[in-house]
Amino acid sequence: MSEIVVGLDLSPSARTALQWAAEQARATGQTLRAVHVTHVVSAYGMALGMGGMAMSTELEDVDALDREAIEAVFDSAQPDAGWHLKFASGEVAPSLVAESIGASLLVVGTKEHVGIGRLVYGSVNHYCLSHAHCPMVAVPAARDRDAEDHDQASADTSAPA
Repeated sequence: MSEIVVGLDLSPSARTALQWAAEQARATGQTLRAVHVTHVVSAYGMALGMGGMAMSTELEDVDALDREAIEAVFDSAQPDAGWHLKFASGEVAPSLVAESIGASLLVVGTKEHVGIGRLVYGSVNHYCLSHAHCPMVAVPAARDRDAEDHDQASADTSAPA
């Protein structure tokens, strides 16, 4: 059976991507695998010229903080039998690309990092689009789609008749 893979975190766009992927999986009779990747860096410190004490972070500590919240987001999609949530650690975009091997579709959210955050973390959806092993869909957060719909409606009403 085919499987849809969706990247999942606590962002609005990831929640929207999960809902879209769930609808697609149900409509096409596929299973769904949601993947939450925890980006763990062993030491923080002089990155971007910001000083501070280095601190060690263990994956178990990070998972303990957000595992329940991620599980609640996954449960909000009302998972069908055979759907599952996977926790992984590593760099987010390459991890999702690795998860796309053998999948029928990779789904991710959009527009989460802007400014310095985009420079530090990069664009997950752009990386996945360039490297995925299957077709990919980037789903904008609901607020982004609402803004696009409003812009389109404004353009429609301002056009001469």
